[in-house]
Amino acid sequence: MKKEFKRPNGKEIYVTITFEKANDLVYVDWNGFLTVDQVKAGSEELLKIIKEVKCNKVLVDNRKVSGPWQAANEWYQTDWNPRAAKEGLSDMAVIMSDNIFTQLSLQGFTKATKGAYTVAIFNSEPDARKWLKEQVAVAK
Repeated sequence: MKKEFKRPNGKEIYVTITFEKANDLVYVDWNGFLTVDQVKAGSEELLKIIKEVKCNKVLVDNRKVSGPWQAANEWYQTDWNPRAAKEGLSDMAVIMSDNIFTQLSLQGFTKATKGAYTVAIFNSEPDARKWLKEQVAVAK
């Protein structure tokens, strides 16, 4: 299962979400400068997939993100995170961007997720995947 979301110009993809059945995780590949609406749309689709495939692990790839998105963090904290936890999300590994504004947004995101599910930050995809593989699902 793979979903792609394009920018209003219809050409550039700003997020690709893929359920990797063999790895039992959902891979989210963000791209470029993201608006709050794009962050929300992609995250809502992620939640639908988590619910549909009953997957509790997510790998978020922010390496190609090129700007801040912290304006979405309050929404994550008060709206999305509680719903994601209710649907079974337990572990999220995030591959960090080199962009300082993206890094600052991610710091805010990790604070907004406290208690909802576990978030770990990585500099490489292999490290993030290894960590996710080591996480044991907790029965709800």
